[in-house]
Amino acid sequence: MSTKLDLKEIERRANHAVFQDGLTEIILGVFLVFYGGSLSIDTFPFYFILLFAIIFGKPAIERIKTKFIYPRTGYVKLPPEPKSTGKGIVTTAFIVIIVLVGMLALSMGILGNDQGKMIFLTYIVPPVSGFLMAIGPIWMGQKYGLTRGYIWAGLFILSGFAIPLLNIETGYKAVGLMCTLVGLVILLTGSIIFRKFIRGNEPQTMDYLEESNG
Repeated sequence: MSTKLDLKEIERRANHAVFQDGLTEIILGVFLVFYGGSLSIDTFPFYFILLFAIIFGKPAIERIKTKFIYPRTGYVKLPPEPKSTGKGIVTTAFIVIIVLVGMLALSMGILGNDQGKMIFLTYIVPPVSGFLMAIGPIWMGQKYGLTRGYIWAGLFILSGFAIPLLNIETGYKAVGLMCTLVGLVILLTGSIIFRKFIRGNEPQTMDYLEESNG
């Protein structure tokens, strides 16, 4: 039993090392900023940028890793994650949709169509979206031991309540602002980690690698 736990801890630490360069945070932060912008600005061409990122994003990231990361850490490919059917995610999404539809119907039934929609979009959609957006960072914190994952989750939840209470934005624009703000924090965090990683880890020469292997 203890051996199994030790192996899990070793695996967790190995996965944690993947996040030591800040590159994942930079990518996530950029995505959230663009996604938030697409919700905040109706004419923002987010879907074209998303398509561009899907086509060219992975090769670009691999080039960055080849130039800046692998010379400092070596190349290690972690084993693939066990395949999941995704039933849990689908079930959760279905439950959330049912709850939201029920809350919308309840608001409209009590307050009328216009007032009910306004209350729903202003005070229900942003907090619920904040909780949903927090699931990913919480999962990162639990699986990879990233304390900052819990901080990001807290920011999502806090902003989900603060934005409507301060009457800054409503509906999907409030969600867009939330993603943009948290995305900027994550992007800044990733940039700082990446800068420290580059400065604190000199590229290893082939001679050094040969001596280490020998």
